[in-house]
Amino acid sequence: MTDSFVDVPMLNDKQTASWHALLDLYEAHPTGWTLVGGQMVHLWCANRQSWPTRPTDDADAVLDVRGHPNALLQITTALSEHGFTPDGTTWRGHQHRWVRNDATIDLLIPRFLGETAANRVGAGGGTTIETPGAQKALNRTSPQQVIVDGRRGTVPRPSLLGALGAKAAARTVTLDRARDRHLIDFAVLAALLRPADVRDDAPLDHLERSRLDSMVGDMKAHRLVWAVVEGSAAGLQRVELALRTRTPS
Repeated sequence: MTDSFVDVPMLNDKQTASWHALLDLYEAHPTGWTLVGGQMVHLWCANRQSWPTRPTDDADAVLDVRGHPNALLQITTALSEHGFTPDGTTWRGHQHRWVRNDATIDLLIPRFLGETAANRVGAGGGTTIETPGAQKALNRTSPQQVIVDGRRGTVPRPSLLGALGAKAAARTVTLDRARDRHLIDFAVLAALLRPADVRDDAPLDHLERSRLDSMVGDMKAHRLVWAVVEGSAAGLQRVELALRTRTPS
């Protein structure tokens, strides 16, 4: 666990409620999940004293159903005990969104773990959505101590390298009609990247390297989307430098 607390600024009441929910969840169930999505980017901005570019209210968490097969049931049970309920059921039977007043947490699981993992249900009787890159983010996760609205707590989150990989993977979901947000988020994270983030983390594996390489190409093809992010051009160069380091054999 990181030794220092990161003071995470809150931009509105809904975001504050979602962060309090994350702290509640960690207190009830500290293992088997990690923070992803916009709040992951927000946390890394707070960690590096940078102001977030894209505000977002809801929180996204991926569940380690490979290492913790009952994670969906256990975590949704913990949410239920803290006043959360599913925000409806999709036609596919997914109950991925859980709400409590202004708080929203979306629960996701890794892809390609087989039918048994994909068909496990939570406390509300529904399954949840598979997402690319989730297992890689989980593999690079450690707990981060935070201060949210004056409250001290802990949230598991991917390393900065893991966060970049998660955004590169999210960009591959072509059915996402708002997928340009991943370019902006990637630019924000790249601007935060330091040599130690690469040196002190595990080497990139071949799949991570491939996703990041594709994302770098996508970023170069869509510069107008993210060019306003301060420090992002230099950050992208640092990502490219990281890609030239040795892969594990």
